[in-house]
Amino acid sequence: MINKIKIVYIISSFALGGAERLLLDLCRKLDKEKFEIYICSVTGGGPLLGEFEKLDVKVKVFQKKTKLGLGVIWQIFKYLKSIKPQIVHTHLFGGDTWGRIAAIWARVLIIIVTEHNMNLDESWLKKKIKLILSWFTDKIIAVSQGVKEYTIKIEKIKPAKIEVIYNGIDLEKFAWRGFKPIGFANIKALVVARLHEQKGHKYLLEAMPLICEKYPNFILNIVGTGNLLKNLKEQAANLGIINKVVFWEQQLEIEKILPQMDLFILPSIWEGLGIAIIEAQAVGVPVLASNIGGLKELIEHKKTGLLFEPKNPQAILKTVDLLLSNPDLVKQMVENAHNQVKEKFSLEQMVKSYTDLYLNSVKNINNS
Repeated sequence: MINKIKIVYIISSFALGGAERLLLDLCRKLDKEKFEIYICSVTGGGPLLGEFEKLDVKVKVFQKKTKLGLGVIWQIFKYLKSIKPQIVHTHLFGGDTWGRIAAIWARVLIIIVTEHNMNLDESWLKKKIKLILSWFTDKIIAVSQGVKEYTIKIEKIKPAKIEVIYNGIDLEKFAWRGFKPIGFANIKALVVARLHEQKGHKYLLEAMPLICEKYPNFILNIVGTGNLLKNLKEQAANLGIINKVVFWEQQLEIEKILPQMDLFILPSIWEGLGIAIIEAQAVGVPVLASNIGGLKELIEHKKTGLLFEPKNPQAILKTVDLLLSNPDLVKQMVENAHNQVKEKFSLEQMVKSYTDLYLNSVKNINNS
């Protein structure tokens, strides 16, 4: 019998975000004959905790109670010493920081980090912590070339430590619906993103009165949770568009919502990759997004989607107008985007890349 490789994934929480959903899909698909999987959170549970608990994995929830987090480091350290994993793989700042410190202290053989974003809002102190911890990290996975370049240039991480593995999605779950002409009687737009400054919701809401003046039947569906929910609802009310915006909040089944939509918009100010865009492209929903960082790796303007200048409501209106006025262009874009997803962003490809990384890392340790 082949001994399974023990992997402990450490993530900040089980919130409803791209990193958490990526980890959920990865843990669903990894070969359980090769890997014994443990997952723990640093700061508590979250909406996706139940989904993780349904998997054939062991789940542990820690509760960081102080800013320094010395107690949770000690708890994770004891947890790792009891399991004795060959690999610890961390995600997001909480998981990366307290998880890595505990793993280093526990002398875990292989420490891997996935960098999901460009983190333009991180303080100099957080960047310094990440740099120091990178010295004790075997591999840092960037989810896009843009994230890799940012990590090297801004966070000063050594290029040799960084490898790009694109996020992937389940193409059975996000099934291709084919091209769907947009009817002007009822135009349904969707944005799926955390309600955070990074995602640029405020600029999309500012564009809504302009869009609705030209397209009175335009409805914006906002799926996501976050600390800006109250502010965004107040903004919609102040703009007089509260009846044109639907806040879905805790909706988890994005794959059921997407096929009903006419277009997908992501107005982010910065972004590592944008897995919600890949999901929309897989289904066949035309995508409009900010012309920034990792999103340009998903969208070639007028070929696989449409790009607009970030923080610019007028640019959003102009791009929506371009899309709604050119059905032939839309048909070609959604077909091109779907082919791109199949070629570069399938869950199978992502899982294979991580599997190869884990097996090769363990093999190198055993041979050293």
